[in-house]
Amino acid sequence: MEKSLILFNKQEIGKGVRANRKYAAGEHILVFSGPLLDRDELPEIITPEDDRYMQIGIRTFIGSSRRVDDFVNHSCDPNSGAKFHDNRVELVALRDIEAGEEVTWDYSTTMFEDDWEIECLCGAYNCRGRIREFRYLPDDIKRKYISFGIVPEYNM
Repeated sequence: MEKSLILFNKQEIGKGVRANRKYAAGEHILVFSGPLLDRDELPEIITPEDDRYMQIGIRTFIGSSRRVDDFVNHSCDPNSGAKFHDNRVELVALRDIEAGEEVTWDYSTTMFEDDWEIECLCGAYNCRGRIREFRYLPDDIKRKYISFGIVPEYNM
């Protein structure tokens, strides 16, 4: 596990990841590192607790790494975002993150799959209530995420 990140138990949703040090806006946090999978290789039924699959292409997903990157939770008001470099996905700070703060990103930025959505439990002041694919986000949020460079080409 990255020494600068701490895995912790989060009552409502299982586990989460906290920063063990301060991260500056734009700073690298981690790389998502599971195996690459085609949509056809995903299990048919995935419970929210077991869903460790991140979409990185129309049909391509990163599977579980069994490491800290599997436990970075969603937030509708995230402090980090996923930047794409071919099939490599890096999590970067969108703003300064303080030591002890939970590290979160908006799952909707990478989603391009109309057949999956889930109730959102992030608790953010601007919580949208559902985690759904990028195209359903309000236009102002889409523009903000695009300006941060955290929207993959397949969602543009």
